[in-house]
Amino acid sequence: MASIRRRVKKDGSPSFTVRWRDPVTRVEQGLSFGTEIEATVLERLLDANGQSFTISQDAVKAQRQKTRTVTDVVKEHLEHLVRPSSGTIRTYQPMLEHHIAPLIGTIAVADLDERHLTHWVRAMQAKGSSPKTIHNVHGLIFSAIEFAIRAGYRPDNPCRGMRLPVGETIGDDAQFLTPDEFAVLPDKIPLGYKVFVQFLVMTGTRFGEANTVTIDDLELPSHPATVQITKSWKRDGNNAYYVGPTKSRAGRRTVSLPPVQVEQLTLLIAGRGGSELVFVSESSGRIVHSTFWQKTWVPSVTAAHDAGLAKTPRIHDLRHTHASWLMQDRVSLFTISGRLGHASTRTTESIYGHLMPQALQDAADAVQRSATLWKQ
Repeated sequence: MASIRRRVKKDGSPSFTVRWRDPVTRVEQGLSFGTEIEATVLERLLDANGQSFTISQDAVKAQRQKTRTVTDVVKEHLEHLVRPSSGTIRTYQPMLEHHIAPLIGTIAVADLDERHLTHWVRAMQAKGSSPKTIHNVHGLIFSAIEFAIRAGYRPDNPCRGMRLPVGETIGDDAQFLTPDEFAVLPDKIPLGYKVFVQFLVMTGTRFGEANTVTIDDLELPSHPATVQITKSWKRDGNNAYYVGPTKSRAGRRTVSLPPVQVEQLTLLIAGRGGSELVFVSESSGRIVHSTFWQKTWVPSVTAAHDAGLAKTPRIHDLRHTHASWLMQDRVSLFTISGRLGHASTRTTESIYGHLMPQALQDAADAVQRSATLWKQ
């Protein structure tokens, strides 16, 4: 008789292994599945066919294609990701559990169509999911269906061309500081972190990118001086931090540095080795976002309020501020997009397009011309 053994893998997902003894060789065999349904199907087929896997396997393949659900396919897709980090699985698993399985998870993957996906989008909106969350989860579903196509479970991807809700990707609470407004902040930042804060606003890098920059990443003698952004802090399945690649392939980039920043960095790294972090905490380790926020950023912004700053920026708003300064100075979208590490200028335009002064002026001029004709 065949049997099923259940175990939990390192990433927390279950695995079901069917064990049986080959009727000819008498050697014990095993085959693992991501769902108990699949394992049970094989167990029953083996028992019905004298434990012969050769006879059972064709029926298993046919059954898998018939009964495979969206949840099954997403799980299988995650299992087949090429070298996924435990942090990646840790991100995707809640998407499956909370946003896919309860809404469309039981639908046979071969039957999934635009109607189901439209229902899914509306259900996500009904429970208060943001447009960004919907886009992220849709991306996982899209990739899983692409895997299903390669596996022969279905011929097409209904996610392709799906219209998704849009929203302000920078958030309604984003703060853009003018140069005069930002000038109030550095004097309130503790001396050990002042250059770090100025680096964030002068380069537009993300916090998790800036605090991984090493001295080897800097090219201060070149003209212009540059910094290589190639890595970022990541969290693994145990919530521990490690240095990994940037958020996206486009995130690997070279960012030029203004002379004032070169002067600051030259003094900061004097006498230090090439593999050392440029920016370190008071204990000479990694600058931790939560600690920096609580002990440095919030008190500094509060002090800046006392000095006349009316806004309450977040750390990430320094990136938005950097982009807004470039926009106001009429730097091209192509240059800004590359500097920020966006995949395309469309991303940059969708986030910061409303800040483009020429576009605003052109729109006002067009309306004025129409109004002049109308008045005549």
